Amino acid sequence: MSDFDKNREGTGTKEWSEKSYNIQTGCKHNCLYCYARANALRFKQIASPEEWTSEVIREKAVMKNWSKHEGVIMFPTAHDITPDNIKPVIETLTRMLIAGNHVLIVSKPHLHCIEKICRELSDLKSQIMFRFTIGSHDPNVTAFWEPKAPSPKERIMALEYAYLNGFNTSVSMEPMLGGYNQALKTFAGVKPYVTDTIWIGKMNKVRSRVDLSIPHNMEMVLGIEHLQRDSEIIRLVNKLKNEPKVRWKDSIKKVMECCTN
Repeated sequence: MSDFDKNREGTGTKEWSEKSYNIQTGCKHNCLYCYARANALRFKQIASPEEWTSEVIREKAVMKNWSKHEGVIMFPTAHDITPDNIKPVIETLTRMLIAGNHVLIVSKPHLHCIEKICRELSDLKSQIMFRFTIGSHDPNVTAFWEPKAPSPKERIMALEYAYLNGFNTSVSMEPMLGGYNQALKTFAGVKPYVTDTIWIGKMNKVRSRVDLSIPHNMEMVLGIEHLQRDSEIIRLVNKLKNEPKVRWKDSIKKVMECCTN
């Protein structure tokens, strides 16, 4: 494992990095479970969920003069990398990396964007790790939960591309978009192209982030809760416990602690 995935004492984002950074408000991927959209609504940064898809680049954030920071910077965390913002994303990454920083690039990846990042930042690849969110191998499942994000097939193609071009690669299977069987199939599909770690976690706070007034949403939430009940999580842990690349997120660690005490 690289320094990107050294053991950290923090929880949540601190499991992955010492610093988080973003350059825009809003995200066109419009994932139903998005924590950033929920926070923007809570703190009245947007008036409605629909407003979240209107992305606004913060130019001052793009043009920040970076110095070297200890540890890892995770970028982005409250929006994604898309064909619409790839130019300011690369400008931001270049500024971070030239200053000597190590950057964890987190995305539900568009293949075109990853190809461009790999080409333009190839000389700085030792300071980069990609961490791609792939919560399911099933395009029908991702189309519901992540309606405007790339398909699982495209995300795995982006992962393979980065891997073959010599970049450090990792995967986040948080949130899992299904249960035991989907998790195993997704794990098997990404494992060959991961140099470092595969992080697995449950779907968190889904009832406070998804509009439950829509009947089908409620049906899907109940389905997720059933598939990710404690007994199924322990079953998954037991199946993958000897896989050296697997790391468990807080939500699964809590189940493990509860069920072993």
